Amino acid sequence: MATIFGIQIGSKFPSTKKYEAWLDKTQADYERFTAFENSELLRRYRELDALIHSGEFEKKVRELKTLRYKDTPQWHQLNQYKALRSSSDIKSYFKYLKSGKLERMRQIEASSSYKEYIELKNYINSTEFIAAKAHKDFKTSDAYAKFRTFKTLSKQADIKFYNSTASRQEYKTVIKLEDSERLKGFFELENTIKSQEFQDHKAFMEDRKRFEKSEEARLINEFKLLQKNEEIKWFFEKEKKNPFTDIKKWKLTFEENFDAISLDTGRWMTGYYWGKALINENYVPASEKQFFTERNIELRESMARITTRQEEARGKVWDLTMGFIPHQFNYTSGLISTGRSFRQKYGKFMAKVRFSATYPAVSAFWMAGEKITPHIDIVKTAYKKGDNIECGVYMNEGKELAKRTHKVNGATFKNEFYIYTCEWSPEAIIWKINGHEVARETKHIPNEAMYLSFCTILPEEPAAGTLPATMEIDWVRCYEAVQA
Repeated sequence: MATIFGIQIGSKFPSTKKYEAWLDKTQADYERFTAFENSELLRRYRELDALIHSGEFEKKVRELKTLRYKDTPQWHQLNQYKALRSSSDIKSYFKYLKSGKLERMRQIEASSSYKEYIELKNYINSTEFIAAKAHKDFKTSDAYAKFRTFKTLSKQADIKFYNSTASRQEYKTVIKLEDSERLKGFFELENTIKSQEFQDHKAFMEDRKRFEKSEEARLINEFKLLQKNEEIKWFFEKEKKNPFTDIKKWKLTFEENFDAISLDTGRWMTGYYWGKALINENYVPASEKQFFTERNIELRESMARITTRQEEARGKVWDLTMGFIPHQFNYTSGLISTGRSFRQKYGKFMAKVRFSATYPAVSAFWMAGEKITPHIDIVKTAYKKGDNIECGVYMNEGKELAKRTHKVNGATFKNEFYIYTCEWSPEAIIWKINGHEVARETKHIPNEAMYLSFCTILPEEPAAGTLPATMEIDWVRCYEAVQA
């Protein structure tokens, strides 16, 4: 970590400024990465990438670049069509068609005279007519009249033409071809070859620049342009380096940047939670010398500032024997807490904090639940000099208080901003400063939801001239672990 962010002068911890910049940039990059991951631009890139590198597409490109028209099914269709069109039977068919004889035959077939002629012809060849003809009064019968009509029709020019033509081999050949699969196939090929699609394909295949004009070339050019896109290049560089492994583990659940004009009292209480819960008033334990007031909390320059002053105030203290009793205080300070708005069991809890004084002005970023314990100190200025802080956990185990605290040195904490972090899971509590681990606890692990608190207290009378003292909170962020 230190090699990434540098070391603050006089500190073993990474630079706060660089670490915070890294946090902000990583978060911004991650939001940019996840937003772009679902973008239409990236979807199109992936779609083209898959298409262009598919075997089917590559085969099509090779064909466009190397395939001759003679190697295509369309060329073979055209060649087959030309062969059929040049064949003697089909040439004869169209010649006969052009002569008008076939059309005349169709017209005669459709005429009433020819239909009557055929009907009478069938009658005359019937047994009924033969029997009528053998009768002695045949010439006066209806059968004879039909016979006479048939003879008259037979002499008509159209019917004589029809009978003469129908008996010729040339006509029989044409009729046989007309009903054949061969002629049907010829007409199907002709329709195909005369279609615009076929003609366009022929022109395309005969064009020496056909690949450059193809849809495949257009898609390849579109893909190449996308490859040069700065946003896409940035995305794949990030994807390759995978810098978001840690950030993906966490989901933001609470954030406060103190950007408003005044403190959001819907989020933040300004006294101990138990006083608000029990008597709806502020109080402090009898051992503390200050009283908490809202006047000691201000928002300036996007920070919450808690100021501890020497001034008189009237309030209440909690005495183990006497309970809540009025008390006159000589000092005031402030406390902000999410006791009534936000609690969380397990997760990552961070704040950027600076304090101007040390013991007996004890500034702390801490967490507690419904009771005084369990209690986690994320950072506490428990020592007289400014180059030590304390973190720890307090729990009731049976009738005993389990206390595990850790003294942390290695920097001048006084008057400097640091980012203090607590990562709390069922397995461990890990304390970090500017991302650098400073303590770990694996035995005494709270298992109930807790809220956040920031405050400065005076467990002893401060020396003259040591006040006012300030605790500044730049921002607060809380996360819960993302379930795999």
